[in-house]
Amino acid sequence: MAIILVRYTDIERWKKTGKRVLVYGRRKTGKTFFLKNFTSYDEYFFVKRDGEILDLKNMKTISYEYLKDLLIREREKRVIIDEFHRLPEEFLDFLQAYGSELNLVLVTSTLWLSRKILGESSPLLGIFEEFKIDLIDERDVLKFLKGKLEGKKLIDTAIYLREPWLIPLVQDVHEDIPRILIEEKNTIERLIGEIFREEERQLKSSYISILSAISSGRTKSSEISSFMFSRKILPKDDPSIIQPYLKTLSNIGIIEKIKILNKKFDLYVHKSPLLDIYFLLDSKYGFSEIEIPQQEVKKVFEERLPFHAELFFGRLFSKIFGLKFGKIMEKDYDIDVALFSHKKLKMIFEIKWKNFVNKEEIGKIENVFSSMEAEKFLVVPEASSLERTPKGIEVVDVNRILELIG
Repeated sequence: MAIILVRYTDIERWKKTGKRVLVYGRRKTGKTFFLKNFTSYDEYFFVKRDGEILDLKNMKTISYEYLKDLLIREREKRVIIDEFHRLPEEFLDFLQAYGSELNLVLVTSTLWLSRKILGESSPLLGIFEEFKIDLIDERDVLKFLKGKLEGKKLIDTAIYLREPWLIPLVQDVHEDIPRILIEEKNTIERLIGEIFREEERQLKSSYISILSAISSGRTKSSEISSFMFSRKILPKDDPSIIQPYLKTLSNIGIIEKIKILNKKFDLYVHKSPLLDIYFLLDSKYGFSEIEIPQQEVKKVFEERLPFHAELFFGRLFSKIFGLKFGKIMEKDYDIDVALFSHKKLKMIFEIKWKNFVNKEEIGKIENVFSSMEAEKFLVVPEASSLERTPKGIEVVDVNRILELIG
């Protein structure tokens, strides 16, 4: 029996779309599954790597000319073309000529096409609206796991099951994620590799270098630039050179930018915790080329989990409270999650993602928070994890989080 996680958030977004939609996003984020199971359509076509077009409704192959004829002849039918970037390039000219009259959903995972179609100079920009399929929304994965798991294990699992393809593969996240990183290494590499079009292979090293830099802790654009220059990927150490790369990786859903409220710079992080661990392992050990013992992979996973938990909660609380997610970074302390609106700080959260928090740690949190004008929260797996109750700070545990998502 298939395991179906209902993407309530994406379903609600889809209800607001019109007749012409460009669905895009990274590989294996569930674009095809979502469209087939949660949207209505009359015809569904899939374009193979060799350009052959499959009619999935009637289980037959059709020609490119037949496809164009059908689109013009039956304009009221809702048609989905999956992996449409594999069609002849003149299809973009066809869309420019007839697109505004069609009832059409286009699906792509490629970097070059998302950049071409979503770019400001694109002639298709006003014809098709964008619909980005990202990793599963934090609220939806929590609803899916509610009743199946509890406490810290529920959140630990939710952090990684935002990757849809991991859902049938994971039972114990602490054992299975390290195993999957090793056994499914080729799959993970293809998540990135297949984004690049053949004509852009020379650019792949630049993108991969950025992803490696971010995983290894170089999260500011200036640090990423220096990292790439040191590896002779950039001709000079200039952060402005990599801005288009960062924007493209953000657009396709591979990285995201996090605002640092008290600084003039932003941080870049991986959206996928799985890819973050992969590139960290590759940066440290050359994981893409050599075998690494599973115990060592598990060690890196466990070390990285608290950081992934911070990002998970930041995104989750941002959506629950309708505020933007940022951080505050000072010399002596960081605020893990700082929610703001119009540059005004509204809520701050300290994430202590472990089974025991002693009174000294609680005292430090109280001291840091005391000067902040915002609602204050301490996030722990269970309230019983705390040696004492903090003063003036609301404790949020897993049960409270499940109440907040409804």
